[in-house]
Amino acid sequence: MRKYSKIGILGGSFNPIHLGHAAVAQMAAEELNLDIVLFVPARVNPLKGFLKDVTPFQRCAMTKDAIFGNDLFEIWEKELTMPAPSYTIHTVEKLFTEFSADEWYFLIGSDNLPFFSKWHKWAELIHKVKLGVCLRPNYDMNVPEIIPNDRVAFFDGPNWGISSSMIRKRIKENKSCRYLLNENVREFIKKNNLYKSEN
Repeated sequence: MRKYSKIGILGGSFNPIHLGHAAVAQMAAEELNLDIVLFVPARVNPLKGFLKDVTPFQRCAMTKDAIFGNDLFEIWEKELTMPAPSYTIHTVEKLFTEFSADEWYFLIGSDNLPFFSKWHKWAELIHKVKLGVCLRPNYDMNVPEIIPNDRVAFFDGPNWGISSSMIRKRIKENKSCRYLLNENVREFIKKNNLYKSEN
């Protein structure tokens, strides 16, 4: 079992992964003193269902391309073979069998914090991991009363208006995503003609 002091987990559809994801992970690692950030591509997001146009393994390949060369980052792709849907509590329990840490942080945006109590077995999850909450503009920093304050740590994030949905829209409209995506990811999308249009 691999042992660390602090581990961060960044889960998501990564459809596609963009520079904002990487920036959040880097800033979390520095501000929360994380030894490593594990990128975990979701098989099926319980709130979004199955994704169209791109396979889980294509999303995984793009994630690998996006984080290549950063020693703080590592991909953990086993969620792609776990039973659907991708509940965070199950992923965390599986990670605990492979990694050991004094502290675990599950990284989310401050826009998701008010809805955390709707997650599957959230009360059990919050006792297993702390929430590393990336501050996003125009969102409240108050921790919901039912979540213990000592289980939440805020960190500054990039105040960029980048989202995967915006990138998919730009690709469909045949607009450039240069400077929004890692160049390897941009080439992967173009080569595989993802999102129904060339990049």
